[in-house]
Amino acid sequence: MRRTLLTGSLALLALGAAVAPAFASTPALDKLTLAAKTTACTTGEQETSRAATFTGSMPAVAGTRRMQMRFVLVQRLGETGPFARVEVPGWGSWEKSDPGRPGFVFTKRVAALAAPASYRAQITFRWVDRKGHALRTTTRTTSTCVQPDPRPDLVLGGLDIAPKGADQAVYTLAVDDDGRAAAGAFTVTIAVDGVLQPPLTLGPLAAGERGHGTIVGARCSAGSTITVTVDSGDAVDESAEDDDTVQRPCLIG
Repeated sequence: MRRTLLTGSLALLALGAAVAPAFASTPALDKLTLAAKTTACTTGEQETSRAATFTGSMPAVAGTRRMQMRFVLVQRLGETGPFARVEVPGWGSWEKSDPGRPGFVFTKRVAALAAPASYRAQITFRWVDRKGHALRTTTRTTSTCVQPDPRPDLVLGGLDIAPKGADQAVYTLAVDDDGRAAAGAFTVTIAVDGVLQPPLTLGPLAAGERGHGTIVGARCSAGSTITVTVDSGDAVDESAEDDDTVQRPCLIG
């Protein structure tokens, strides 16, 4: 249930320190179209595996001496909200083609990205004549590289109730890790008629794995509501905690 965002100043430091060298490429320059693309987007639990690559391409127009591109990185921290510019060393200056080329392609890559977050590149294209005057300028935005939250997410997967004598019941629980990382050991509690029963310890669980366990406690009344809390001790750093406490009806024979 414990939650800490993997964003903030850490993201800015990572971006500033992990910019891979940009490079130019010249495949079939006479057949290029004007485009701004996300050409690679890698995700992962560790920030070293999270990166994005953006590529701009432009054909020459009549009267062009040189072509130029300027890349600006924009970032959205979390899963909602606006994109904002991120200052990254090596970005923001004009990249220039050799003179007289029929087209120009340039690629930039940024690594150690924050998560959860999304990234785009805004690429400004400029065509310059022999006197250095801009013939045309336009800006395109790439598609989004989404970095999902890499943490585990524990959710109640099932609850079965069987009577045990006149006053007790056996509560069989299933808990799923619906996140992208393994979860360590954690506790699960149930409250019957508002009274907490003995806790259950489960885990560790791998991403996508389901754990099972039972609690022998007070028998619930048919039609009443049982409150189940996953990770009641706040032991696991989860991507979401609003699904940790749920209520289920007492379906007992």
